[in-house]
This record gives sequence, structure tokens and C-alpha cells, in this order.
Amino acid sequence: MVKSYARGRRFEYHVVDKLEKNGIQSRRVILSGRQPAWGQQPITDIPNADIIVEERFKGKAKTTKAKKYVSFPEKEILELERNDVNFLIFNYARTNPFVVIRFEDFVDLVRLWKEKGANASPATVTVVESESNQPSAQSP
Repeated sequence: MVKSYARGRRFEYHVVDKLEKNGIQSRRVILSGRQPAWGQQPITDIPNADIIVEERFKGKAKTTKAKKYVSFPEKEILELERNDVNFLIFNYARTNPFVVIRFEDFVDLVRLWKEKGANASPATVTVVESESNQPSAQSP
């Protein structure tokens, strides 16, 4: 039997690895999910996040082996609404990760895609030869 803390930690590392493979710098927050002992002051040097992307975006991660649903506590939804975190990421039953963002952030993202060009899709990547003759991926 796998402990839920270990499952969550593995999922956080899985997300970080997937982001890194796509050229996006990210890291798992050390001691993420750690709660202070009852009656003690919260530890302020640990960010209120599970994953930090590009040292700018904070996110919370959830995973479960249940095949029906993943739930986020009201606290985390309110943190997303207040912009304390920028995204929630989850999966269940070994699916690919899904990301939840605020509606306003989604609108901004669509506007950025539109500025790139009417025919450009979010996943479009072109390969350009660099000076060292090594192909490198760039966004259109």
C-alpha cells in the first residue's frame, strides 16, 4: 500500500519532469504540504505551493488513485481566486495531468495565442537551425 504523501510527492516530481522535458523551468517545493504543528506559527520561508514554474508561477498539485474524481478543498479554490496560487494541477488513475486556471488567465492566454497569429495553435512548434547547426524548438 502506497502512502498518499508519497503518491503526491511522486506526482509533483512527475509534473516537474514533464515541464522540464518541454523546456519549462520548474521545481517541486521542498516540504510542500507540510503543516505546522498545532499551536505553532507557520513556517514563512516555505512557499504556499507544491510546484513553482519559471520562479514566477505557484501551483498546487493533487492526485488520487480513485477513478471517479479529484477534489480540491475550498481553501485551495479560494487561493486560486485570490491569486495566491496561479494554477491547480491534478490527475487521477494514471491520466495525464490537467491544469485549472482562473478564467481571466485563460482569456489572457487566448489573447496571446491570437497575437501570435490566427492559424497558430497553442501546441505549434517550429524547428529552426541555430548557428551551431543544432535544431532548436521555438514558438511561432
